[in-house]
Amino acid sequence: MPTIRLSTETWPETASEFRQRIQDAWRQRAPIDDFVELVRDLALLEQKHGLSSAEFYERYQRGEMGDDMELMRWATKVEVYREMKADLDDTFALLERYALPLPA
Repeated sequence: MPTIRLSTETWPETASEFRQRIQDAWRQRAPIDDFVELVRDLALLEQKHGLSSAEFYERYQRGEMGDDMELMRWATKVEVYREMKADLDDTFALLERYALPLPA
């Protein structure tokens, strides 16, 4: 998620200027940043609960983990991770196939 740091010297003078700064921050964000942040979040959850995300998700799907809000969010993060990873894998495969120079 983008970070905007404001101080008394840099505080926007109008609401539209504030909205513009937020929009600019979002535009400058690369999708890979979101993926890296997601991986970090999953690693923290794995450390906290002493389970890999794969093991957690399997147990969650079988109904063995309960319905605590943190666990439901973890399951959602695992699903988003899998989707993003598949998209990235597809993108890298296309790059390897069409955009990288051929070996000599």
